[in-house]
Amino acid sequence: MKNFILPILALLFFISCQPTKESKLERIAELEMQTMQDAKEISSQRADSLLAMYDSYIMDFPKDTNSAIMLYKAADICSNVKYCDRAITYLDRLVSDFPESYMVEIAKFKMGDVYEKACNNKEKAKEAYGKFVQEYPKSQLANDAAIMFQMLEMPDEMEMIRQFEEKNAETPTIEE
Repeated sequence: MKNFILPILALLFFISCQPTKESKLERIAELEMQTMQDAKEISSQRADSLLAMYDSYIMDFPKDTNSAIMLYKAADICSNVKYCDRAITYLDRLVSDFPESYMVEIAKFKMGDVYEKACNNKEKAKEAYGKFVQEYPKSQLANDAAIMFQMLEMPDEMEMIRQFEEKNAETPTIEE
């Protein structure tokens, strides 16, 4: 009988030491809050810690809707610290693992932003924004994607200013 009690106690101790879904979410929320308080610039060390927590949660709860949100948040953090490939990988995974999620549309828009700002790849950014407009023409983000695409097409900032001024000159104004 003693031979069975010791393994059972060890198993119960091991199980009780395993983090629960709720405790993982609480620890993630704490680190996110600390990160947002120091939001001037996220350090790569803080980013890596948060990414490790996201990865752990996603691995433990792969079909949980919180995992979709964490994939997006992980991509956003990667984008902020210029982990280009990693950000795209998170977004791709969100799209493939949660195809029915409302987050898919947002993730596809975010791809353009990541390619532009984290990867410094204007061609890939234009491709992502163009694809977004084709896939989601009625989206609230479609106009933003189209504008981002146009801005990436312009050779320099002065050209953007000139086009903006021309457009405003054509717009009728109401005179009192």
